[in-house]
Amino acid sequence: MTGLLDGRRILVTGALGGIGAALIRSIEAEGGEVVGIDRPEVVARDGAHTVHGVDLTAEGATTRVHDLCRALGGIDGLVNNAGIEHRAALSEHTDDDWSRVMAVNLDVPFRLSRDLADLLAAGSDATIVNICSIAVTGFAGQVAYDASKGGLQTLTRSLAVELGPRGIRANAICPGFIDTPMLDTGDLRGLAAKVARGLPLRRLGTPDDIGHAVVWLLSDRSRYITGQSLYVDGGMIRS
Repeated sequence: MTGLLDGRRILVTGALGGIGAALIRSIEAEGGEVVGIDRPEVVARDGAHTVHGVDLTAEGATTRVHDLCRALGGIDGLVNNAGIEHRAALSEHTDDDWSRVMAVNLDVPFRLSRDLADLLAAGSDATIVNICSIAVTGFAGQVAYDASKGGLQTLTRSLAVELGPRGIRANAICPGFIDTPMLDTGDLRGLAAKVARGLPLRRLGTPDDIGHAVVWLLSDRSRYITGQSLYVDGGMIRS
């Protein structure tokens, strides 16, 4: 029995987080080969997975990632999943807070998409999937995060237009409240439970819900879809 991603090589950033681990499971279950990237300190603590430790915000990071992908003979997909959040009132967001969130959530996907485009274009039906968020709609207390994800959504559209003629599709996944350790920061888990009770599907999402959606966008089942944002949110955003 063949998988949706048989023989396809996929780069996944933020590979050891709750969603990242699900991405690896889902991709490998469909026959894909994963090049996982996460922060060196996270990789050092993990020890159970074969993931490369790279600080993607550091100078020369994309060159190192490019070399890892070339060693595989190229890549067929890029999943920009790495992201950080900063929760505070607007008045308490410092310039450093803003810059740090933008560096990880927006600058890194831009650089990886730019610097890996030639490798992606060398294959067939190459795909970029950016992990955005329902935060693109805007929430109180997380202005930097919301702006970074909104920027990533727009970057996705621009990539679709510019890279489409080279055979590269670009789409975004916008997760809703997903049951990961990130919900254990501050009051997020209580807020998520309250939101879930009012959703059409009446539950939080799971990391595997995101993994399955990403696999579909990486596969040729979605080969005529580009420049789109898929909300995987239990029905929270309905327009």
